[in-house]
Amino acid sequence: MQTYISPIGFNTTSVTRALINHGIDGGDSVVLIRPAEETDNNRGTEAVADVEQLLQEIASTITVSVTRIPHDEFDTAVMRCSETIRTAEGEVVVSLSGGARDVLLPLTVATMAHYETVESTLGYSDIDGQIREWHLPNITATPSDGQRKTLTAIKDAEGKVSIPELTTHRESAKSTITRHVNDLEDDGFVTSQTVNRTKHVSITLAGRLCLARTRSF
Repeated sequence: MQTYISPIGFNTTSVTRALINHGIDGGDSVVLIRPAEETDNNRGTEAVADVEQLLQEIASTITVSVTRIPHDEFDTAVMRCSETIRTAEGEVVVSLSGGARDVLLPLTVATMAHYETVESTLGYSDIDGQIREWHLPNITATPSDGQRKTLTAIKDAEGKVSIPELTTHRESAKSTITRHVNDLEDDGFVTSQTVNRTKHVSITLAGRLCLARTRSF
């Protein structure tokens, strides 16, 4: 089972195209996020009805619900989106496209805060109309001092670097470097590949952002 969470405006294209592109089946749930107050309630209601009609044609057991969040209370809006993500059943898929900015930004913040809960994040391009899966960086984890130094060494390598090379550069035990790399990979800060029984690692976007925000510590 999957739960899709998506903001919705008056144009349903970003919602329906993401659902169809990613795949939706009977028993799945769709949660549409709308502002508590809107400039045109009729058009908003029609947009939701259009999505419901399309999904009923795909499978009658797909459920659609609407969650409303305030446009003028940012903290409340973020926490309401957080609750929606935390209470969702099955695999959680979030579409960060469409709808009012007052809804999209709180949902984006909540999605990044629940990095480990959200299975997939989708985006609809206003440029070419394509749906793409976005791999959002983990911004919730903070590495230890030793892990941060190892992560810095990986970044400075400007490409893939092996565990033995890191061990030499850091002048640390292989077991320590290996533990650091494993922890960093669990947090999404690095990726690894084993070649001829030797692990090679490289830094990710999440890792670069982590160093950028912790460099003054």
